[in-house]
Amino acid sequence: PGGKAIMTIHLSAFNFMFGLLMDNKTAAEYAAKITRLKQAMLEAGFSFGIIFPVLLTDNGGEFSCVQAIEENPDGSMSKLFFCNPNTPSDKPQIEKNHTMMRDILPKGSSFDDLTQEDVNLVFSHVNAVKRKEFNGKSAYDLFCFSYSQELATVLGISYVPAEEVIQSPKLLKK
Repeated sequence: PGGKAIMTIHLSAFNFMFGLLMDNKTAAEYAAKITRLKQAMLEAGFSFGIIFPVLLTDNGGEFSCVQAIEENPDGSMSKLFFCNPNTPSDKPQIEKNHTMMRDILPKGSSFDDLTQEDVNLVFSHVNAVKRKEFNGKSAYDLFCFSYSQELATVLGISYVPAEEVIQSPKLLKK
């Protein structure tokens, strides 16, 4: 309760996920972070609305600034939809990635000492895991093939060789 939170964004076609570290779990904080992300993408030549035309989320109050989430600085739109309460089957692929994230950041652990760079490192390792359903490719591989390594970098995700992937709390031990 209270403290920092992580908003995860997942592209289901690739099982690619990244996270934005939130100072708190308020609608204003979420709207501000998503607005900054959209601007950073636009400055790098990418349209948030093209990459994320549909957004599916839970019914949390932090997503109540619908206009800030749906409108994009380049004039494109993203449509926001809400899952049914307590229905993880509405978004099963994200649940697997959350499980992998929780291997590194166990449930109940505080995010208060994390930085955005820590969150980026966590999701870089999650995205580096080779997936059977992708014929041994990683989410990172597929995302970069379809979009670009530059966009992955804008989203805070970097390449991690398979033999260097760490899926435990040891990843963030400094």
